[in-house]
Amino acid sequence: MISIAMHIIHGPNSMKYYAIFILLLFSTHAYASSLGYEYKPLSEFERLKSFSTIDEFEESYAGYVQDCLDKTGGGTLGIPCFVGSQLWDRELNDYYKKLSSVLNIKGNRVLKESQRTWINERDKSIDLNSMILDRKFPHEGTMFVLIRAGKAEEIITPIIKQRALLLRQWFELVK
Repeated sequence: MISIAMHIIHGPNSMKYYAIFILLLFSTHAYASSLGYEYKPLSEFERLKSFSTIDEFEESYAGYVQDCLDKTGGGTLGIPCFVGSQLWDRELNDYYKKLSSVLNIKGNRVLKESQRTWINERDKSIDLNSMILDRKFPHEGTMFVLIRAGKAEEIITPIIKQRALLLRQWFELVK
């Protein structure tokens, strides 16, 4: 999750940006709290299985994202509002574990290999996305950082969502 967040914020260019991200994350939470805004922990978001449709699940966190962006005033305070990729990553991990629990040894070996291949492809796609966004958005100015983070989230979330839904589909087939 941290590696995805690094790419959302500044891309793979330097560990310097990772340090800045960590500093911003902690200072952002402290400052937003001083404004009376409390970011919602991921554990408080309902899981996909709690909803009748995928759209309902996505609407449930889209409202939070917009409210969070509205109440944090933009800039770097808005970056933690983008939770879609993290929520889909949580679903992906849940369905991976469920699928793994119903497969035999050979099936688990193939699943693990498939997941490693997918992770490698995901990371390369995120790297390419980061390079493209680095060209489009400068590393200066809090509003540009927020816009870049939103665009990265918009592109990365469907990649993770697609894999989560595929793992869910495979689990439903073999359970």
